[in-house]
Amino acid sequence: MKPNKPSIVRCQEKGLSIKPIKLRLVRVDLKKETEVLVTNILDDDIVRTGDFKALYHLRWGIEENYKRQKQWLEIENFSGKSELAIKQDFFAKLVTHNLTAITVRESQKFVDDKIQSRRRNYKVNFAQALSKMKDTIISLLHHSGLHERLQKLIDFCAQTVEAIRPGRSFPRNIKNKKQNNIRHISYKGCK
Repeated sequence: MKPNKPSIVRCQEKGLSIKPIKLRLVRVDLKKETEVLVTNILDDDIVRTGDFKALYHLRWGIEENYKRQKQWLEIENFSGKSELAIKQDFFAKLVTHNLTAITVRESQKFVDDKIQSRRRNYKVNFAQALSKMKDTIISLLHHSGLHERLQKLIDFCAQTVEAIRPGRSFPRNIKNKKQNNIRHISYKGCK
């Protein structure tokens, strides 16, 4: 892959190499479509072509985390324009996300114990937990009684569960999508 003229200019401004890059295209056949993945792992002995489908599937959790941060946490939405305001907002949102993840993990233990006899497995609804955390985080960090407040939050999260339905796949028919809508219609914002 050779850089185009604007890329060459930007690379030279930043002192980066403009040598062409060798890439490997890997075809992955899915149920209803074919994906073509691009990688710089050229050696088939390091990662075989057949392994890319499994690796691609393992990225789903990472992609879901990006969705959480961008859509639910609104990590790109800042309360100010100064460098300090942006840093404070960014790190406050990361702390909120991480505390929510810890709370969800602890709540999931209670859910797993409670649903052992049920037909389906259930997981804690992360969007609900994040919304509740946004309402609770200041009092968690500011007031005494941290243990009791955390326990209430964990109990709340353990009650807001959703069924896990493996292999479920439905096409999304999006109607009436506004052009200027910030959030994709299937994503929900948290308070």
